[in-house]
Amino acid sequence: MGFLSPWFLGGALAVGLPIWIHLLRQHKTIPQLFSSLMFFEKRTQSSVKHRRLRYLALLALRMAMILLLVLMFANPFYKKTLKAGEGNQAVVLVVDRSFSMRAGDRLQKAKEGAMNVISGLGPGRTVRVLSLGGSVEALSQATTDKGEMGAAVQSIQPSDARGSYGELVKTLKSLMASGPMEVHFFTDVQRSAMPPAFNDLRMPDNGKLVLHSVGTELDPNFVVESAIAPRHIYDTKKARVHAIVAGYQTPAAKKTVSLVLNGKTLATKTVDVPAGGRATAEFLGIDAPYGFSRGEIQIDGGDSLKADDRFAFAVERGDPKKALLIHDGRQARAAIYIRAAIDASAEAAYNFETMTADSAANVKLSNYAWILLADVANPPASLEKSLADYVKNGGGVLMAMGPGSAARQRTLLADDPIDGSRYAAREGDLFQTAGEIDTGHPALRRAGKFEGVKFYQSVRVRPEKSRVLAKMADQSALLLERKIGEGHVLTFTSSLDNVANDFPLHASFVPFIEQSANYLAGLDEQAGTIIVGSFVELRSDKSQTAAAEVTGPDGKRLLSLQESTSAPNFQVKDEGFYELKRPNGKQELIAVHADRRESNLERIPADAAVLWQKTGQGNETPGGTSDPDSGAREEKRPLWPYLLLVLLIVALVESVFANRYLAGDPDDIKRRTQPQAA
Repeated sequence: MGFLSPWFLGGALAVGLPIWIHLLRQHKTIPQLFSSLMFFEKRTQSSVKHRRLRYLALLALRMAMILLLVLMFANPFYKKTLKAGEGNQAVVLVVDRSFSMRAGDRLQKAKEGAMNVISGLGPGRTVRVLSLGGSVEALSQATTDKGEMGAAVQSIQPSDARGSYGELVKTLKSLMASGPMEVHFFTDVQRSAMPPAFNDLRMPDNGKLVLHSVGTELDPNFVVESAIAPRHIYDTKKARVHAIVAGYQTPAAKKTVSLVLNGKTLATKTVDVPAGGRATAEFLGIDAPYGFSRGEIQIDGGDSLKADDRFAFAVERGDPKKALLIHDGRQARAAIYIRAAIDASAEAAYNFETMTADSAANVKLSNYAWILLADVANPPASLEKSLADYVKNGGGVLMAMGPGSAARQRTLLADDPIDGSRYAAREGDLFQTAGEIDTGHPALRRAGKFEGVKFYQSVRVRPEKSRVLAKMADQSALLLERKIGEGHVLTFTSSLDNVANDFPLHASFVPFIEQSANYLAGLDEQAGTIIVGSFVELRSDKSQTAAAEVTGPDGKRLLSLQESTSAPNFQVKDEGFYELKRPNGKQELIAVHADRRESNLERIPADAAVLWQKTGQGNETPGGTSDPDSGAREEKRPLWPYLLLVLLIVALVESVFANRYLAGDPDDIKRRTQPQAA
């Protein structure tokens, strides 16, 4: 037995109050009518007799009331050892169905364990059934029907998502705001599911966690960790696929790696995977047909988790796309360096056409994957309108600025204010260099920091509507981006013709042009393979109501009619291939794979599992130990309801005794209060 608030026991000192009241109220003088007191001798009457306690039963009742009240506030309790499923608290059953639970029969064992807890529940116990995949999903409301509980557990299917114990605890905290709960969690206690900070696992004070682990302590697993393949193929002989095979808690082994395209094995290699290490395999040449193809890297099995023995990727074979360079007659030489950069890239993805602004006014711009404007200061009105419509409908434009652009008040298309141009001078800085660069942006991902590039002339653009991606050393804008409708406009505040700078002579020029072109053309090479749980953007312009279509791996459409015309994005929840048709008419094939952190089946250390269970109040076990798999625990049972009942009974009895003792004899009261004759 113990007390949750022992400091309230100090209130027991108030038990002296009834004693003081009983002593004080004993000496009462009732006035008597008498003719004269002049013949009486003055004397002091002893009060010893009056200080004797009377009405002992009433005194004991009042003292008992105070003691009971003090004990109630001290909140006494006693401990009782309960087996799994016993107690009066609401029960929450959580079954882990993350990707790692596909290993062997882990999910089946977890469901069997949940069913055993349900069968051992006493009558009237309230139960909720949850599952943990990419998120926490409620499979049933609070119910006392065991049939409903069992049906919810049996409906749980494995997912391809990564589990997060931190997200589970957040959900449990919100549920426990309504009252105490006992949580039974059936999981493989995977280490990679732990949050960065252990404090994120702390259970609420009214929560009791019981871990039921499934799986083995050491479960070796081989996995295809990644496959790097080109998303777009223009020359099948130049295409390469780079695969990495990893082993977790595995001995050294030989693995057969296969390249599969559209269900057909194209090539096979054998790699030596060191103990708990990695090996690489590279395939040269992909004999892909025109259009979209579904590829996979596969390894021979032999472990319990077979779902990660393959890695999907999507490729599209086509002819080089058309790109257009528009100039005003003075910047034609920029095409030489642009074409050289495209030809020097790994894939010759574009065929360039060059024309003046006047000639481009009569051209259908939608035929081009992207457009470069080389210092076009005053384009014809029809061309300016065509460019605006081209970008709004999903096109991409790269604007290189020169002396002609500096004469404008605002930039073309992006509509940012221009504050003039800056030239190198003998009395000042001879040149400017690049400063801050956002290397995470797709256009700058492999371009580096523009080391050694000298800028002799640039246009000062004030970023009013655009976002700055790169700056000069003096913090002026070097590269800006503005999204307009479904398209993008990149503004480079210097030229690309080796006159205003020496950028085309440096190694960063080729990757910058290649990645900028792919980004503006919507050919981001890293977007073809994504992780389960990611969101895919469908439309960036919310005002666009054209329908989008998404077909899942099972061949079913994932969007409702309303979602197809309004949803800005959608979430991929399963491995496989997704077919997209965007509002602008572009079609894509996306490969989705599970998070490879789920492939590491290493378990949480036993002491960490025990500590997690002890974070909630009442999870202690005798001697400070706990067995994660036993489900037995000690529960604190409060005594204050029983004390309250006794207090009410004592109060009623005290009232009866008080009326009996303090009211006195009615005849005596009448005799003493009536006036007497003189």
